Amino acid sequence: MDGGVGRHVRRVLLLRRLVAASAISAVGDGLALVAFPLLALRVTHSALLVSGVAVASRLPWLLLALPAGVLVDRHNKRRLVVAVDLLRALAVGLVALGAATGPVSLVALYAAAFLVGAGDTVVLSVARGTVPELVQGEGLVRVNGQVSAVETAGKQFAGPAAGGAVFALSSALPFLGDALSYLGSALLLGTAIPSRPAKRTDAPPSVAADISSGLRLFVRIRGLPVLAAVVGSFAFCQAMVLGVLVLYATRVLGLDSTGYGLLLAVAAVGDVGASLVARRVHGRIGPYLSLVLAGTFAGIGYVALGSAPGLYLAGAALAVEAAASTLGNVTTMSLRQRLIPPERFGLVNNAFRMCVTGLVPLGALAGGLLAARWGERPTFEIAGALQLAVLAVLARAMRSAVSGAAGTGMADPAVAALELTGSPRDDGEA
Repeated sequence: MDGGVGRHVRRVLLLRRLVAASAISAVGDGLALVAFPLLALRVTHSALLVSGVAVASRLPWLLLALPAGVLVDRHNKRRLVVAVDLLRALAVGLVALGAATGPVSLVALYAAAFLVGAGDTVVLSVARGTVPELVQGEGLVRVNGQVSAVETAGKQFAGPAAGGAVFALSSALPFLGDALSYLGSALLLGTAIPSRPAKRTDAPPSVAADISSGLRLFVRIRGLPVLAAVVGSFAFCQAMVLGVLVLYATRVLGLDSTGYGLLLAVAAVGDVGASLVARRVHGRIGPYLSLVLAGTFAGIGYVALGSAPGLYLAGAALAVEAAASTLGNVTTMSLRQRLIPPERFGLVNNAFRMCVTGLVPLGALAGGLLAARWGERPTFEIAGALQLAVLAVLARAMRSAVSGAAGTGMADPAVAALELTGSPRDDGEA
């Protein structure tokens, strides 16, 4: 009995550290989310070149996701995440130094954004793979929702709200804050992540062979390719909008750097709300209808943003889109945590993320080209129409994919003890 209670308490403590690390790094990322495009605007006013920052930050998911997954599956996860976060702290710290001492070139901004994104291919894979080691069944939906909530609160609310304001004081401060957040994350993950790699009894001798076997497994697992296509459409359309949102905010809405950060923060309210109620929605209507609801309201949000006559309606449209995207992320994250074998989670989950996040640079590029040609409002409306069209085309295949993937389980006592929101809510990216 004592041993069982001890294991239960340890799981709760590990979950708290894992979530705290996500929250701290998310605040730093939120600072950088505002600061990167604003610093790019000091060098160029080209929509295409500004959107290049978003392209650079997501490009590692196309180039490095698979070898990073092999690293995660084969090596000590704790050492990996600590080393990666320390390297990311150094990268953004150098940007802070450059911003404090003189102008920062676009090449340097692109390089720093690329290195930060490269770190995500390791850290996010390890963190997401650790959750199913600590909770089971429907507890996955709740914990993923709570992780998504704290990440959103930091990356899209607290971080951007502070980022715009501190950027106005000094362009170096947001990047310095991001560097400190990575140091804090490294400290917490160093105690929250298991110190041993997942057991591999069938690891091929070469990285290329390991990647090949992982991709075959990804294709064979029922539902994963279709889910990747659905969530990939979410990511592509969202990138079309977010890649040029800073131009819309400054040119059309007339906002300064502080106002732009607050606009992102207002939109994040919908994101956080959806994270906290994801489990209830998931439990009442199931994963299939949750994804349909997410895609429908995301598309409506983009169209509404494109036709919004003023600031308040634009913020409301962004909040609707953010809530919808979060519901879809929490649902699909929980599904693939159930489906992917723990010993192959790093590579197979990264293959999924490569299909999804790898589309972000293409979406950002498409958004930049469309905005340069026709302006920001038509770009948002095109993104909304595309999202709704893809959802309609994939609806039947998505129903078939989800039907075999959404297993149920008993509530996990460790999840009930994890009161991350400070209240006994029964709430459900991740």
